Amino acid sequence: MARTQQTFANNKDGPIYVSVEPWPECFELEPGDKLTLIWDAAESGDVAQIDFINDRELIVWPNGEIDQMQYLINGEDAEDRSWSFKHK
Repeated sequence: MARTQQTFANNKDGPIYVSVEPWPECFELEPGDKLTLIWDAAESGDVAQIDFINDRELIVWPNGEIDQMQYLINGEDAEDRSWSFKHK
């Protein structure tokens, strides 16, 4: 498996929400925030599937070994920010 990363940037004027499946982690990104996911991707097929729920919510389905996935927001560890929302 190859180590890979994918970054999601919030360029909108309000918060966006990124859920990472299959065990749900969900991150609220403020304008200007960047969420980076780092994991061991599968050798073949798509690295991840992205499903857009609406213009402020998306779901990421990484493909590969995700038990040791790292979550970074703006380069800082973000695991403790999952499900911690400032907005409703």
